Amino acid sequence: MKKPVAALILAAGQGERMNSDLVKVLHPIAGLPLIAHVTQAVRGAGIKNVGVVIGTQGEAPRSFLSGVKIVLQKKQLGTGHAVMQARSRFGNWQGDLLVLPGDVPCVLAETLRELIKAHQRSSVSASILTADFENPTGYGRILRRGNQVVSIKEELDLKPSERGIREINSGIYVFHTPALFRRLNEIKRNRKKKEYYLTDVIELFARNGELVRAYKIKDSSEILGVNTRKELGEAHQVLTERELKKHSQAGVTILDPAQTSIQKGARIGRDTVIHPFTWIERDVTIGRKCEIGPFAKIRAGSKIGDEVVIGSFVEVVRSRVGNKTFVKHLSYLGDARIGQKVNVGAGTITANFDGKRKNKTVVGDRVLLGCDTVLIAPVTVGKGAQTGAGAVLCARNSVPAGKTVVGVPAKVIKRKG
Repeated sequence: MKKPVAALILAAGQGERMNSDLVKVLHPIAGLPLIAHVTQAVRGAGIKNVGVVIGTQGEAPRSFLSGVKIVLQKKQLGTGHAVMQARSRFGNWQGDLLVLPGDVPCVLAETLRELIKAHQRSSVSASILTADFENPTGYGRILRRGNQVVSIKEELDLKPSERGIREINSGIYVFHTPALFRRLNEIKRNRKKKEYYLTDVIELFARNGELVRAYKIKDSSEILGVNTRKELGEAHQVLTERELKKHSQAGVTILDPAQTSIQKGARIGRDTVIHPFTWIERDVTIGRKCEIGPFAKIRAGSKIGDEVVIGSFVEVVRSRVGNKTFVKHLSYLGDARIGQKVNVGAGTITANFDGKRKNKTVVGDRVLLGCDTVLIAPVTVGKGAQTGAGAVLCARNSVPAGKTVVGVPAKVIKRKG
């Protein structure tokens, strides 16, 4: 980047069309709040100086926004007004300013980098990220004169002759910062909505001979804005398909992509097979040559070794499973440390919660856990031990290495001879 670049994320809207008590940008999608995907893309583009505009219900966003400058917009008077509130933070910034909404979770860091490069190569006052939509209903349209953008019109303000325009405004801009704040002083409230539109700055630039360029991308899904629950689902699908494609290209077999969910941040080794109806959350590591599913759920923080089988209706939560271990049927492993070459019988449960805290279960290598074993944590099963079907291991009791326990409560079998 030729000039230093800062970023301002607009996240003050409540999101009335979401019909929710939760602030729109905090709605979870693919394992993270909407705005977290946007901040990741901004930081992935190499931008460290980041501000976020939040509204009066801003305590919830504050709780997870670390390392950013918080800007408060007390009254919801439009996007132009939101940027005006950032004058104290960025009014003296002499570089460029990336401005984008907090509800575009699918935008890629590479796209933001390319937009910034194109802007700085062109030496223009503003650059806009755009795309062609087959159905542009609800989006502002880009009005051009040759290569120059002369205006962005909201749908309510379009003339009949302009309604056929398919190039839409993403709401993602790069501005020369001094020029932006100078023109913000000149914009007026829109007569219909009584708001200050950031898009009016573009027309002021053009009217005063300052150049504005559009950077059009081919994949319009990147700039899908989330304003409704339906659009939240569509954006989730985009992010999921990206993850599935990435893992497939890395050597993972996904037998039914339409019935599989893998969140961003999961790591899966080569030659692993993912069966249908499998759910894998972020911060999960799965080794090579594993078999996962069908109907398996691997929760965040879990680590699966190599050549492991996690079978039908198995849930793994914050647990580690060692190499060549089989957990084939109807089991729950929560806060567990399972060794190598363990066979976890069908219906085995780690009872990890005692009503106050989550407790750990430790199972050594080459253990055989019989069907319907219940391990009431904290509990330890030594290397090479066995449990009989239906055994209940009480909390704070250990099974010695190599021993077999049966019954309720489980006790060591004393072998004659």
